[in-house]
Amino acid sequence: MDVPITTLTPLWTGGVETGRVDRLHETGILGSMRWWMEALVRGMGGKACDPGGQQCLYDATKPDNGICDVCRVFGATGWRRRFRIEVLDDQTRPVWDGNTTLNIRPPDRTRGWFLPPGRMGNFVLRIQGDPASLAQLAALLLFIERWGSLGARAPLGYGAFALQERETIARMVSWPSMLSTAGVQATSQATDDLPNLRHFGFFRYRFRPDQPGWWTRLSGFERVSRQIRPLVETHQTVPVAPVLKNAWRFQRWQRAWGDAGRFWGMLGHERIRSKVLVSWAYPCDGRWEVHGSAWLHGVQAQPVWAMLSNGASWDQALGVQGELETVPAGAWHPWSAEDVRTFLGQ
Repeated sequence: MDVPITTLTPLWTGGVETGRVDRLHETGILGSMRWWMEALVRGMGGKACDPGGQQCLYDATKPDNGICDVCRVFGATGWRRRFRIEVLDDQTRPVWDGNTTLNIRPPDRTRGWFLPPGRMGNFVLRIQGDPASLAQLAALLLFIERWGSLGARAPLGYGAFALQERETIARMVSWPSMLSTAGVQATSQATDDLPNLRHFGFFRYRFRPDQPGWWTRLSGFERVSRQIRPLVETHQTVPVAPVLKNAWRFQRWQRAWGDAGRFWGMLGHERIRSKVLVSWAYPCDGRWEVHGSAWLHGVQAQPVWAMLSNGASWDQALGVQGELETVPAGAWHPWSAEDVRTFLGQ
């Protein structure tokens, strides 16, 4: 299965040199694919181990050979991964020269957000495996394209992409194949501390600005507009993720909703990844678009979702008038396994 891909925001897969992506590394792409597969499988009521804790170990004497639904495809100790991926025809280039970071610091912030130079362009992801695994991975890529991202640094807006031959990939999808392995459990295992689609919300914001220079008015862009202009003019992408997160976390967040650091992410001796993933803005069908997700774990989900799904707050932060699509629509409610299956079947 050859999957031609065009990046919509910078792609970050790590590399030999710290702070620089010398080329697209398959391991960085694999990690994000597995992360989303785990969330999907748990949401559908399947079994997904904790890669950072107790992992699967192949044992022919145990039920299902001791392998969870995700490891059955992605591999585990004693069990070979069912597919192989390779990056071909890599035409991506760094979005700017050197290893310098782009520091977007709104007026009320002392440090702000530091964005390293990812890569943008076209490449082909070749996936080889058995038909059942390819059908599941095709479904996974279609989902990630619409709502997620590839590679690392997703909380900073990296990794949005478009499938160049989406209809061809869609014809390979077999949702029953994916559900037959993931949906064998009547109820989901206790995975409250692990990504589970039942606790997620998704959003997509589209807008058509009144003038081309709409991005120059964004909070924190004034001091770095010279660095941002080539991103807009050459790569057609605008790093709006820090602008939105600054508005949500520091202007609208209520302390009673939960620990802001654990929800929005923090550095230090305990490094915690943000549970809100929001892309940069990119052109789509004559408009600009931003998409992302929120894992509503460890906070009061309903008021937090009400904030994230408030279209007026998006308009105000970006200084435009747009349309906001959210899943679920309206008030937040935990998803059932059937809700997840219905959502994935869209």
